[in-house]
Amino acid sequence: MTRAIYDREHLRLTMEGHAAAGPGGEDLVCAALSMLAMTLERRVREREEEYLPAVSRGPGRFCVECFPEEEFEAGCRECFDTVAAGLALLAEERPAFVSLRQDDAEAGEENA
Repeated sequence: MTRAIYDREHLRLTMEGHAAAGPGGEDLVCAALSMLAMTLERRVREREEEYLPAVSRGPGRFCVECFPEEEFEAGCRECFDTVAAGLALLAEERPAFVSLRQDDAEAGEENA
């Protein structure tokens, strides 16, 4: 199972584990997760000087965190929110393979 945690306040998304929804190279859930992760990485790197991303990845793990100045925070958060929406859909459709925890600072609550 892939466990994703989106910390909205700190602009951090981490994903750990393997979906294991199919054989290696044929796992469509893993492919979807990978594309979401790579999309977020691409978007924040396109605005690297504004979003100041830190990216770490390896087999079965991915983490991106950004440290934008206040004037760029809303745009950066929109990138994260969009990817988190995709992760939420995957977690709803394939709960045996994907879990998402969202720490939402605005609502002051944690969504599982």
